Amino acid sequence: MKPRQDFRMKIVILLIIALAFIALLILGQQRMIYYPRSYGKDLNLPNNCRTIDFTTSQGKQQAYYLWMTGTGDNAPDRLWVLCGGNAALALDWLELLDDYPDPGAGFILLDYPGYGNSQGRVSPKAILESIEVVLTELADVINIDPGQLEQRLHVMGHSLGAAAVLLFAGQHSVQKIVLVSPFTSLEDMATLVVGWPLNKTLLHNYDNRARLQEIISRDPQIPISIIHGNHDKIVPVRMGRELAELFPTINYQEISKGCLLY
Repeated sequence: MKPRQDFRMKIVILLIIALAFIALLILGQQRMIYYPRSYGKDLNLPNNCRTIDFTTSQGKQQAYYLWMTGTGDNAPDRLWVLCGGNAALALDWLELLDDYPDPGAGFILLDYPGYGNSQGRVSPKAILESIEVVLTELADVINIDPGQLEQRLHVMGHSLGAAAVLLFAGQHSVQKIVLVSPFTSLEDMATLVVGWPLNKTLLHNYDNRARLQEIISRDPQIPISIIHGNHDKIVPVRMGRELAELFPTINYQEISKGCLLY
């Protein structure tokens, strides 16, 4: 083989190795960050819960609308968007909401793309799109103007879900934010798991510090609560404490000897 051909072959081999490494890195990150699960054939929804079908760039999606009183055809006084952790399904919230004491409340229980019966791949952009589209769809179902629905909107997220609702609240007006076991940023979590320098290769970096700064700068009076268990073995409680210390207007509650939803 001539020297020039030999050089070209080495370049091709190096490119193949580099592409394979990038592919493994992308696939590995998806598997480390997200743990999608599916439902069985029979969901057995309670009488006060209906499926909301909608479509995004990721394909067909499903979320669930739960109401406390009435038929579900009327707009609730307070609508909560609930987003779960990276291994949670939307309907996992049902047990926690059983006998919820606020008769004027309604809830959107969101499955991320690729979770439950929803198609596609999850990403920050895909999650934000899902929340925006499902709210538009719900407004049509309960016959209310989307702007009026936004005036009744509250959000609550657990772990990855805390980052998801902050993404949404960073671009939309909400009335209240509740964060359960939030991390400071996904890069900080990656530092704990894989260390440097792999923590710098994240394709999806949810940054809760930055989102909270945006939200509070826009509306300093918005009610924000953080709840964190001090025995949390996945998201260290120091991250919840740090966020509360950075933004003194946040109401911080620490659950003694608790790990909350894990």
